[in-house]
Amino acid sequence: MGSEANISDVAALEDFRRALIRFREDMGIAIAEADSEIKSTFIWLERDRVLHWRRAVPRLEEELTSAKLAVLRKEMQTMGTGQRPSTIDERKTVDRMKRKVEGARDRLECTRRWIGTLQRDISLFKGAMSPVSSLIDRDMPDAIIRLRNMTLALEAYLATPTVGLAEQVERARAKVASMRRAGEIRTAEEDAKDAAEQLELEQDERVCGVGLPRLWLDNEPDVAQLVERVGEGAGAFGSWRRVRVGPVRDVIERERSL
Repeated sequence: MGSEANISDVAALEDFRRALIRFREDMGIAIAEADSEIKSTFIWLERDRVLHWRRAVPRLEEELTSAKLAVLRKEMQTMGTGQRPSTIDERKTVDRMKRKVEGARDRLECTRRWIGTLQRDISLFKGAMSPVSSLIDRDMPDAIIRLRNMTLALEAYLATPTVGLAEQVERARAKVASMRRAGEIRTAEEDAKDAAEQLELEQDERVCGVGLPRLWLDNEPDVAQLVERVGEGAGAFGSWRRVRVGPVRDVIERERSL
């Protein structure tokens, strides 16, 4: 990953955020209009059309009955010649009223079916629109807030003075040097040197333990001669070349003090 972000303009994020706000408003208006239209249609069918045809059917049936009675009255009349008058017009009226009554009954039944169908469709519509409502009411406001926070963060980032790679490297070197001076960081060479010195000290102590009999400590007062004799005693082990005078003196003094 690079040390610097290649960001030159955050206007696109802000434009997208504003477009998202407008889209959310438009979607909210569309859903509200659809809900309103569905409710108005349902109310119109249930309260207007059903009541209308419920009232129309009895009224048309009464008119049909009146038309039938008109036919009967016409048939009971006699003319001066002894002939009965024509009832063609009255019978046409009866047929017309029958069609009206049947039409009103059919419309009442259809209206009831439409109400049931509309109720099922409304349930399906609400189920299908539930994710959209959740998107509008919860997800989109959260996205709008996130976009705003991103814009503010990027603007603050762009306003911050950038540090070049060379300056960063120089700062890192200065920090490492300071830590080395404080003893917080050691180089591999220093660790290797300390390990070698520790190994030599351990070898010196082992050699001194092998080549330093107690009798020599008791009978030889000269430390230099004791060191020489220790070397002769340790020569059989091939280790005297690594024995240093300092550790031998320390061992001698420690053994004498016992």
